[in-house]
Amino acid sequence: MSPSPGPPILGTSARARGLCPPSSLVTEIRTAQLRLVYSLLKPAIAMAAQFHVPMRTLAELLRLGYFEILRRQGLSQAAVGERLGQTARHMRTLARKLKSDFFSAESEIGLVREVESEVARSSPTLSRLRASLPGWPEAAIERAVETLLAEGRITREKTRFVSSPRYLVLSSDKFHHRIDALNHFLGGVTRAVAQRLIFEERDLAMVKTISFVARPERFREMLKSLEANLRREIAALEEDAQFEGEGRRYVLGIFAAAEVADEKDPGGHPGS
Repeated sequence: MSPSPGPPILGTSARARGLCPPSSLVTEIRTAQLRLVYSLLKPAIAMAAQFHVPMRTLAELLRLGYFEILRRQGLSQAAVGERLGQTARHMRTLARKLKSDFFSAESEIGLVREVESEVARSSPTLSRLRASLPGWPEAAIERAVETLLAEGRITREKTRFVSSPRYLVLSSDKFHHRIDALNHFLGGVTRAVAQRLIFEERDLAMVKTISFVARPERFREMLKSLEANLRREIAALEEDAQFEGEGRRYVLGIFAAAEVADEKDPGGHPGS
């Protein structure tokens, strides 16, 4: 099935696409895709370097992450193995790791978040919800639904699930909850990068970083004010969408950090 004409790919204008020979166009697009992937990998590589993670371990984490994503998309282990060029034995090893405590953030918390997002997007029935998450066991999906119902994050309307009208702020100090929050944040970053840099969405996607100088106490006050104002604005937006009976699901992520690198080495090694 050939792709249909779509929006610009990584800034390649329609005119440029029309002028490029097919082989040159393929090379250009592939190079741009790899350049984008490389840039997105750099933060993970920087953290690995900070923790002195061996290259073999880093490569195994990359392979495990690739396996996880493809399985969550509904591909069979055989299809994943063919795509990654790995043996069936290696796929079984990765599948066992996917069920280990290492993935508690994804299996215990991440699935709940995925179910909540799907409910907000489509108000599905249970069968439709199962179909929308082919990479997850039905029993796990049902447990996630029960968790969301118990916490008041979704409600049941006849045969369908819908988002709760209450605006909830969730927080936890547990490590696997924080890892899930990190996954959610980076997932939003990935979507923003794709929509802004690949599909050149200018109105509803933004990737922007602002560097500036401020006194720490004033910066702290600004962050508190920013968070409070955002929560009020988001609550108002959701109330308006529910009242009007229409709306799309968006994700907004914010980060803040001192620009000067910390001299401490969290891996226990002396700083360079």
